[in-house]
Amino acid sequence: MGTPFIAHLEPTALEWERGLPPDEQPNAASIPRTFLDAMTVRTQVFVQEQQVPQSNEFDADDQRCAHWVIYASVNKTVAPAVTDPATGEVLRPRQSETQSVPIGTVRLVPFPHPPHPVKGGVYVDNELVGSSSSDSAEDNNNNNNNNKTTTEPPAAEPTTTQQRTFTPDRPTTFHDGVEPYVKLGRLAVVKEFRGRGIAGQLVRTATEWMRTHGTYFDPSPAARGFEHLGMEQTAGALPPRWNGLLCCHAQESAVRAWEKCGFRVDEGMGRWLEEGIPHVGMFLRVDVEPQARAL
Repeated sequence: MGTPFIAHLEPTALEWERGLPPDEQPNAASIPRTFLDAMTVRTQVFVQEQQVPQSNEFDADDQRCAHWVIYASVNKTVAPAVTDPATGEVLRPRQSETQSVPIGTVRLVPFPHPPHPVKGGVYVDNELVGSSSSDSAEDNNNNNNNNKTTTEPPAAEPTTTQQRTFTPDRPTTFHDGVEPYVKLGRLAVVKEFRGRGIAGQLVRTATEWMRTHGTYFDPSPAARGFEHLGMEQTAGALPPRWNGLLCCHAQESAVRAWEKCGFRVDEGMGRWLEEGIPHVGMFLRVDVEPQARAL
């Protein structure tokens, strides 16, 4: 494997057929190559390996996310050797070429977000469909006694960014329920390339980009407007600002990889199932590089 390189894609409108894999997308010609490659990796890891339904892999957040894809230079056979069946003499040698192939991806989701997952909740296609523990309802009611957030199950993911609103959430160990945070997710590395630090490269690259672009997702009535993030502005309220808090919803099997990048498990958020896979919440705070704020 040659030296990997990483491509970055800023939020982009995407015409995506949720039930189809990347190589069958009818609008592939209009979809950025970086996103197609990200979905190729995600399909290999989440759909083929972990048995997540193809239709549940793409969601409403994808078009408002920043995406990163890491590539490796791999020598691939494009034509096998041809030999004489009678003598074994090589009539034409094997032909190969070096290709750049996507081997890993991660995405960064800006605020606002749906409510924190219900403790012990069972989620399918981002919708709460049940509970995996008898005390999950009691735990969540206790967490919400002292704030005004609803104890109703979170609604299904919206289909457009315009449906999102910025509302208080239940507090957890590392999140007060109010502070805006960005979320890293869909971290995936194809099986043959695991154990080489690829996941860490992706997470650190995305984290550093956000740290040095701390105002990128901050709404500004003059420059970007609340509509850009689907936010509703409360009369007299200041626009939310990102102050260095990052979150991830990590598969329990990947916790150590996230910990190596500085994330810590948020015990107050609890545990839940997404597509049958155990998840936990994790947070990291970084120092945001000073930048001029848009007025």
